[in-house]
Amino acid sequence: MLRSLRNLKCIGLSACVRRRCTKLAGARRSDVHLVLPTVLSSEFAKDVAPLPVPVLIEKYSRHAPGGRFATISEYLHSDPMPNEVLVPEEIDLHRTMTLNNLNAYLQAKTALTEPQRKGLNFAHVLVVAGAHFIRDCPFRQRSEFLYLCDCLRPGSALVLHRSRKQKTGALLFLSDRSDPELARIFSSMHHVDEILPIDMLKKSLFWLLKDQSPELWHTLEPSSEVSRIVSEASKEANTPLSNPRYILQYTRTFKTDRELNALRRANAIAAESMAEVIAYNISHPHQCNPRRLATLFDYNSRRRHAHPDQPSAKVACGSDATGLWQMDAGCQYGGYQGGLVRTWPGAGRFTPPQKMLYGALLDMRRDLCALVEAAGDGGAVSTPLELHAAYLILLAEHLRELRVLSNTKMSPAETVKAASKFNCTPVVVSHVGIDRPDTSRKLLGYPFAPGNVLSLRLSISIPDDCCDAYPEFRGILCQLGDTLYIRDDFSVDVLTAICPNKHNPVAGSVSAPGRWLGHGQ
Repeated sequence: MLRSLRNLKCIGLSACVRRRCTKLAGARRSDVHLVLPTVLSSEFAKDVAPLPVPVLIEKYSRHAPGGRFATISEYLHSDPMPNEVLVPEEIDLHRTMTLNNLNAYLQAKTALTEPQRKGLNFAHVLVVAGAHFIRDCPFRQRSEFLYLCDCLRPGSALVLHRSRKQKTGALLFLSDRSDPELARIFSSMHHVDEILPIDMLKKSLFWLLKDQSPELWHTLEPSSEVSRIVSEASKEANTPLSNPRYILQYTRTFKTDRELNALRRANAIAAESMAEVIAYNISHPHQCNPRRLATLFDYNSRRRHAHPDQPSAKVACGSDATGLWQMDAGCQYGGYQGGLVRTWPGAGRFTPPQKMLYGALLDMRRDLCALVEAAGDGGAVSTPLELHAAYLILLAEHLRELRVLSNTKMSPAETVKAASKFNCTPVVVSHVGIDRPDTSRKLLGYPFAPGNVLSLRLSISIPDDCCDAYPEFRGILCQLGDTLYIRDDFSVDVLTAICPNKHNPVAGSVSAPGRWLGHGQ
């Protein structure tokens, strides 16, 4: 009885408490007013004219011009052990090398007509235009611009000037205006003396041309706004305009220690990534297609802090009717290019005809490397163009051994013409550095020199309708490509050697199952 009374008291007390809390909550709820603070826009905000959030996302997303970052160095922040190249000291070295070569060209030119002025220092003004952004296309900064300024902003222009007293300066012109504080930050970021809007380019050039009477250098582009401004300034200042394209290309063929380290890293990443692709393809022959292999190379490269080339541009893999897989792939590290080409059998072993053609590519690569090494001692081959011709002559000899070409005696020109029909690589030798390989004909005519980094692309293609070849050889395509570095003693270092190219993989590389050059059982 007492327990029941105690329970009734507890129930009544709790009900009373709930009624009182309900009344109190109702009274307080009616007095609550949500008032958001009102912030008046400041004069600074009015001057800056801030953009809406959707516009900011579109402008500064990774698909915007220049990607997510404004410099190449910012792409290496995720790498715990980065090999940075475009640091201020290296950029200063690039600018000094470029201006020295421009001055050397004028000295050699003047010595022919005015020997008494030999050895003089000239004043220079070099204008290099950056690339423009094309909508729905990946932005790529021009190689000559990126070599002299680590800036990925589209529509920019760099002006380097040096007086006769060797005083050097750099001005960067951007398409967008910047407030003074932001311009100071940008000048430090891009390692220039001053940041100016592009509409001040003409006035600045006119002042430099009138003050120093220098040699004006610029490569004219038909549809470039920068070229139009430079051309107008040249006419108004009555200063002739010279084209520095080939001098800039020649300067970039000599790699510094920092550039070589970045190239080694880029080619090692590309070689390791392709070795893993080959191993995966051979171990999973029925689960592979060209898109999967290209995606796997993309993933392997990014995992090693590199940026692979666009699949539509560089990566090409597929299986032809003979069961051979071809892959031509590359990636960039720190702005510098690495790449290679490999052919491998999907079954893990070459057939006898495939083995003979691929073995010919290995022999030709060995012989071509020997010709490059002999160039230091005055050998028969001294330029990339001559090495291209030597490759076609070697190709003709191997095709004669395989009875693909007749043994009819031909002149060297006829031999080169006949062998070129079985080569599917338009440019066999090219210089490698920033961005894509340089393949201008004048650049390929310069002699080999220590510090050069070359791309070597070899191939043998036997057409299906080639009646001179045995039926077993018809329809076979074999490719082999590597990146070579010429040391100070003209010895050749293969930067992509870590990727196996025959049955015995290089020590320390990712081994692929199977013996490529072994015959099927």
